[in-house]
Amino acid sequence: MAVTRNRVVTVSRPGVAYADRAPFGPPSPVYEAVEALFRRLGLDAGRAGTPAWNPLGDLIAPGDRVIIKPNLVSSRNLHQKITGERLAASSTHGSLLRPVLDYALRAAGPRGRVRVVDSPVEGCEIEKVAGPLGIFDVIDHLKAQGHDLDFIDLRYFRVAPLFALDDVRRLGRSWNLGLLLRRPLPGDPAGYRVVDLGRDSFFALAGAPRPDALRFHRSHYATPVPHHTGERHEYSIPQTLLDADVVINLPKLKTHKKTGVTLSLKSVIGLTNEKYWLPHFTEGDPSVGGDEFDRPQRLAEAVEDKLSRLPLPGDHSLVARAPRLGAPPKVIDGSWEGNNTLFRTILDLNRILFFASREGALRGEPQRRYLTIVDGIVAGEGEGPLGATPVRAGLLIGGFDPGVVDAVASRGMGFDPARIPLVREALGGALLPGSRLDDVEHIVDGPAPTHRFRPPRSWPSLLDGVGGAAA
Repeated sequence: MAVTRNRVVTVSRPGVAYADRAPFGPPSPVYEAVEALFRRLGLDAGRAGTPAWNPLGDLIAPGDRVIIKPNLVSSRNLHQKITGERLAASSTHGSLLRPVLDYALRAAGPRGRVRVVDSPVEGCEIEKVAGPLGIFDVIDHLKAQGHDLDFIDLRYFRVAPLFALDDVRRLGRSWNLGLLLRRPLPGDPAGYRVVDLGRDSFFALAGAPRPDALRFHRSHYATPVPHHTGERHEYSIPQTLLDADVVINLPKLKTHKKTGVTLSLKSVIGLTNEKYWLPHFTEGDPSVGGDEFDRPQRLAEAVEDKLSRLPLPGDHSLVARAPRLGAPPKVIDGSWEGNNTLFRTILDLNRILFFASREGALRGEPQRRYLTIVDGIVAGEGEGPLGATPVRAGLLIGGFDPGVVDAVASRGMGFDPARIPLVREALGGALLPGSRLDDVEHIVDGPAPTHRFRPPRSWPSLLDGVGGAAA
């Protein structure tokens, strides 16, 4: 089961669209694009074009445990509802999932087990995301054919909105008042395991923020601190991930206000159940060693930020917000290019994905095989991830090393990966051996991408990019 780890393939199909009707079987343009990507990656090259072709057999052995991880985000961006093409720009579409599942099930065989998994943000009403995008329809269709296949929401709880005022627009503002109520979910049937990276954490490197200032959002502001104290840097990981032999990642191609881009590396945030443990920013502004804000906050700004989500007993929250309509986004919660925190969290989770054993111990060699396919059929630019503007890019970008795939994808968006800490710090062997852009074999199937993506306003350094074509 040898793969060419340094090969990255971009399949470019300008004008291609997702199939309209589930369960998205062949023939369809997206199905064909996925097959083209498999061929150009050299998977099962000797049988390509024949009925016996088994491309994912180069990754998946009969009887393997396989997880496929789409990027399912949310159906809301604060007060704004995310539907239609904006939903397709932020979350993975069933048109991409269908061919990946078909070939994964073929490779795993009747003794194998395939699970589609994700742990989206706690406020995600997953039925309003996976449902409209056809994710559940694809899974139900293939389960009805007798395959050992299921979807697992890896969260053990979600927060449900109960609002008296929900985006009531008056006097140039959106008025919102209500509760976010914690509700239990079944979670991972295999349970969870705490993995401590210790000195192998990216928070243990020189230049990392001080542990006592690591923060999560509002109602769980200081929750990360006890999990990142001294030499402890721990994360809660679903056992279904640790038990997997193969991980296939299906992230979206979009921008992100905290990390510049959100591609293969960032998607792994959806493989932990304890989001509140995750450092997203460091308290304060740069004048006090923080990256939460880009400048000192005025008292009125601090009060407005606190009221946006107040903690209540029982881990519920009170929301009182009245943002100005059409106002430019503010830098809060580390949502700017000065964020020196979140990329370390993400790289820690990727280290666990590759090197943690089933018992949660770090090993010297990768513990599971990996493929990523970045879904850029409809991509997102601007104020991503949730406020992204759709771009009909017609792209799939795939490979076996998330760092080099994300570097190639960033270049394809028109950004310099050296200016994106998440991507830059994953290269040079920091995450996986041999992750060097100089050694990448990049194959473009179709016309070279030309659209220069618009970065978030809080990432002006990305405006001086490397051009629109993937290099």
